[in-house]
Amino acid sequence: MKHKYPIILFVTLFSSISCKQEYVTETQSIPSTVKNVRAVTLQSMLQTEPIMATGTLLSKEEVVLSFKIGGIVNRLNVNEGESVNRNEQLASLNLSEINAQVVSATNAYDKSVRDLERATNLYRDTVGTLEQQQNTKTAKEIANSNLEIARFNRRFSVINTPIKGKVLTRYVEAGQLVSAGQPIYKIGSSGTKGSQIIRLGLADKDIVKTTLKDSATIRFDAFAKSEYKAIVTKISQAANPRTGLFEVELSLDEYRPELKNGFIGIVGITPSLSSSTYKIPMNALVEGKQNKASIFYTEDDSTVKYLEVEVLNFVEDFFTVAADALPKQIKVITEGAPYLSKNDSINIAQ
Repeated sequence: MKHKYPIILFVTLFSSISCKQEYVTETQSIPSTVKNVRAVTLQSMLQTEPIMATGTLLSKEEVVLSFKIGGIVNRLNVNEGESVNRNEQLASLNLSEINAQVVSATNAYDKSVRDLERATNLYRDTVGTLEQQQNTKTAKEIANSNLEIARFNRRFSVINTPIKGKVLTRYVEAGQLVSAGQPIYKIGSSGTKGSQIIRLGLADKDIVKTTLKDSATIRFDAFAKSEYKAIVTKISQAANPRTGLFEVELSLDEYRPELKNGFIGIVGITPSLSSSTYKIPMNALVEGKQNKASIFYTEDDSTVKYLEVEVLNFVEDFFTVAADALPKQIKVITEGAPYLSKNDSINIAQ
């Protein structure tokens, strides 16, 4: 009987300890408000991001040719798509009327020469007056000018191409009555280095990165597997008032006969001016819209901050942003970012 009370005390103490351990276990299982994440420290780097745009293939020189005077088209020597050489005759007018004008002006000039000679002799013999002699001299000068005009018009009653190139457009047919200055042919330069260009428009944020002689690559849907090289040869100093874009011209490194004027090319310009950028892993992207991306980051390793940034370029597993778009010496949340909210408390797992 003397051991009864110690046994009861031991059982009571054991029960009390068991209850206490169970309570402690339940308390430790309550979820914490601190969220475990993984993050990376960003380092700025000098990186040249390509400037992407679309442009139209054109000839460096495009000349619209016409007759100096009106008349009936006599001959058209070339068709659209044909190549032409410099000073090659492309078209001519019917010369019947034009030759008649030259003959008339020639006869008028010959008569004015005779009249001046007669008036000069009469004035020398004091039979004629000085005024008569001066008037006939003026008439001769006018007749000479009319003859020069007639001959000039006859000389430009034919069209010779001023450049080596290709016929882009033929506007009329033989036998058609045309007026002075009416377009007859449109010729585009071709066959030589620099005769093919790409013209495109760039926004202000891209134009400041672009300089003359920057290299570029071009792809066309018609030749999807081919990549063409070009350089920047012209940069507009003023924006187009209709589009707000700055016009840039690129010249292909060599003539490509398979390319046609009007092809739309996808252009990637590599600017020679490097800019400081951040390379951010793709799994840090919380949400994106067009060229905007939202990320979570921390500056003190314990509190989350939210930021929307402008993306310079998307690659397979990362995207880049300008270095000045983010605070310095930060860590961007990569794992666990989709479950975070602004100002959440975090623990960065190692």
